[in-house]
Amino acid sequence: MSGSWAAPAVGAAAAVAILATCISRPPSVIRRPAEPAAPIDAGLALLADRPGWPWPVLGLAGAAVAAGVVAPPLGVVPLVAAWLHRRTRAHRRRRGLERRIANGLPDAVDLLLLCTEAGWSLPIAHPEVAGRVSPPVADALGAAVAAADGGVPRAEALLAALAPLGERARALGHTLADHLHYGVALAPGLERLALELRLDRRRRAEVEARRVPVRLLGPLVTCILPSFALLTVVPLLAASLRALPT
Repeated sequence: MSGSWAAPAVGAAAAVAILATCISRPPSVIRRPAEPAAPIDAGLALLADRPGWPWPVLGLAGAAVAAGVVAPPLGVVPLVAAWLHRRTRAHRRRRGLERRIANGLPDAVDLLLLCTEAGWSLPIAHPEVAGRVSPPVADALGAAVAAADGGVPRAEALLAALAPLGERARALGHTLADHLHYGVALAPGLERLALELRLDRRRRAEVEARRVPVRLLGPLVTCILPSFALLTVVPLLAASLRALPT
């Protein structure tokens, strides 16, 4: 009797583990400006969507149940697949976030520099720039605007909002905070930071361009070469076989 319950139990346990692994709620997206700086992982919360019950997860759960019923050791395979799926999805989200920050931060610095050279003070330029850049930089600057309007010192609000986006954004936050705290000239710091960010974005673009030939190997091997063989080699072989004497 115990053996008859072992297989369904293993399958059900694997299914529950898959659901617990793949369908976990992300942390709250609300962050107070006064909180200390966090690594770039915290920036994922700015773009994290709350996933529902995606079909791949339900399929893996069903596969775990079926594998556990047929052969209990196979119930581990869908669990490993779910774990790999979760890690791959998190890695892609992290890379996408880093790419959006690297693309949006130079625009924010250039706009701040433009406003500074036009004679605008930082309290006036900050809300204007926050509405004209792409997320997640726009989200961070907008959060700093809301915090400053709520009574938090603008320097602390900018540091707390930009620090989770990485070292470059933290450097921008320190540049703006030094200007607000000590009256340091803002234009030279923004010019230096803008140059560094533009060079970094150019290097990223060059790296992505070098990866294009490697990414084309998959379609070349799986699609173009088989089609070439079917259209050229196979007809020649067929004609040669027909020409052979019987």
